[in-house]
Amino acid sequence: MKELFDPFVRESISIFLSEDVGRGDVTTRSLFSPEERSRKQAAHLVAESAGRVCGIPFVEEVFLQLDPGTFFQWHQKEGEPYTQNAVLGRIECRLEALLAGERLALNLLKHLSGIAFLASVYVERATKARPAGLRPLRVVETRKTLPGLRFFQKYAVRTGGGHNHRYSLDDGLLIKDNHLVAAGGVKPALEKARKNAPHPLRIELEVDTAHQALEGAQEGADILLLDNMSTALLEQLVPRLRLLNPSLILEVSGGVTLDRIEELARLDIDVISVGALTHSSPDAPLRLDFLA
Repeated sequence: MKELFDPFVRESISIFLSEDVGRGDVTTRSLFSPEERSRKQAAHLVAESAGRVCGIPFVEEVFLQLDPGTFFQWHQKEGEPYTQNAVLGRIECRLEALLAGERLALNLLKHLSGIAFLASVYVERATKARPAGLRPLRVVETRKTLPGLRFFQKYAVRTGGGHNHRYSLDDGLLIKDNHLVAAGGVKPALEKARKNAPHPLRIELEVDTAHQALEGAQEGADILLLDNMSTALLEQLVPRLRLLNPSLILEVSGGVTLDRIEELARLDIDVISVGALTHSSPDAPLRLDFLA
């Protein structure tokens, strides 16, 4: 995966650096001579609380673009949990590169580690609550990502043990509520999708009522996204949908919190999508300490 996206990652981080560094770090140039700016400086990445590390390849790319001779020594592997006060790794490069890349590297590492940690908690709770014998369950994110960071945020969800929903509008057919209004309802929307959609794509239909869900199952949807439904309703509806079409993929979304994930995981569904993984995960508290 990393090899496939290397050019994209390099280009993205180059843009991020251009945004942050601008025409140059005027503070560092004002404080240090050219010789001082070129001297080697080491620093430790330190965790202020327990978490799960994500973003090491991107931290490396930040500093390698600023100083190709940067040395890294990592004490944690990508995706591994860490404890409070753990030293995640050591970075050594030219002083001006370390100062210029510090903020961007921390921003990426903190944000992605926060997403990975939250994803791992959701996955762990869902896995523990899942009854034996039920079909495999996936915890996924949504397209509720920050512009320019979608690849990175979805990568973090996978690093935390989750899976990915569609990446963009061109790689998944999902008929949502506004599509239904514009198309005239469930039946005409599904008819048009079957007629016009690329044949390799399955048709997913978002519904928010039991009537829509049952109609969608009867009219041939491949996947039903059961949106913003109470657990009580889902407990009654899911068995009826399984009787209509045992191979139907059932996804639950909307209002999925850590307090609710376990009760949802006990249902005979296939996917739980959690927008909060990317739009509401808190950053991991990490810092970069320069070594004397």
